[in-house]
Amino acid sequence: MADLPDTIRNPEAFENSKPAGFDGVFDWNWTKGCFGNTKISPMDFDGVVERNCHYLVFETKKLGIDIPDGQKMTLERLREGKSFTVMKIWGKEKPETVEVVFPDGKIRKYKGIEKATAIVKKWFKAADNDSILDHLTTKLANEGWDKS
Repeated sequence: MADLPDTIRNPEAFENSKPAGFDGVFDWNWTKGCFGNTKISPMDFDGVVERNCHYLVFETKKLGIDIPDGQKMTLERLREGKSFTVMKIWGKEKPETVEVVFPDGKIRKYKGIEKATAIVKKWFKAADNDSILDHLTTKLANEGWDKS
């Protein structure tokens, strides 16, 4: 079995059911500490389809396997969503370049793991205090390209 990061909870199942277009394992360990004093860690969707800004999200499990509570909560809350901030990340071992699409539609690019970590921490702080999310994402979006 390949040397997988500890963020993959079921390595055997992962190795046996890689998705279409699989281009390698992404190590999410760089996000540890970004989500305050919580058990939050990144998760994936098994499939997403979009049509006219309507989204169909798929999550698959083997018969008899429960969806973990945090993932179940996310899937249930998607329909109540207020906004999405999307991070497109290039670099499989660690973020080398990050493009962030903010809820107001602004797109900004950043370089390096330090900037990516800072963006995630700021996003979580804003999301955790729901009332400041729009203000903070606008502030982050206005920071622009970081060439460091």
